[in-house]
Amino acid sequence: MKKTFFIGALAFAWIASSAASDVRAEGADPVLTAQIAEQGSNIAWGQAVVELDQPIEEVLPIIVDYANYVQFMPNFTKSRVIAQRGTRAQVYIEVSVAKGAITLWGQLNIAEHPESQDVRVVEARLLDGNVDAFSALWHLTPIDGGARTRVDFKIRVDPDIPLPSSIFSRENEKAAGRTLTALRSRVAEVPRGST
Repeated sequence: MKKTFFIGALAFAWIASSAASDVRAEGADPVLTAQIAEQGSNIAWGQAVVELDQPIEEVLPIIVDYANYVQFMPNFTKSRVIAQRGTRAQVYIEVSVAKGAITLWGQLNIAEHPESQDVRVVEARLLDGNVDAFSALWHLTPIDGGARTRVDFKIRVDPDIPLPSSIFSRENEKAAGRTLTALRSRVAEVPRGST
């Protein structure tokens, strides 16, 4: 009985921690979100897409500034670069979920590379941590002649917590949306041409 109550309370805290909706700046393009099935898993990827008013040259430096994720990424409490060569890095992160009741941590391998002449990709993969899986993927595509950037972000986290997979799929989708909302705010804070 106590174990069932604890799992139920944990599920409620997890859901309540993400109940706040994304705030869209007046006139800003919406952040569109979705769930994408992962073959062989019941937990889906979360995907979010937004078009930013800044060119890739102003967006990419923020995404590859791994040590400063803690400054703007939702629920990040730590982001420390362990080793780095160019835009390839091993990064230690901690993320607080369920209103601070749970801390997820991981050591990630993150790398940026071109997908084509114009499109840039930043990919994060789990090396070690207290979750069963963690993957994130940023696609940055120039639009409007390079004056703006389309950002397509996907994240899939499978924490080692005994809750229904539908909860985690929903949380992955919400996390993707919150991440791009936070990125849009962060990009807007940086003076134009300072990156």
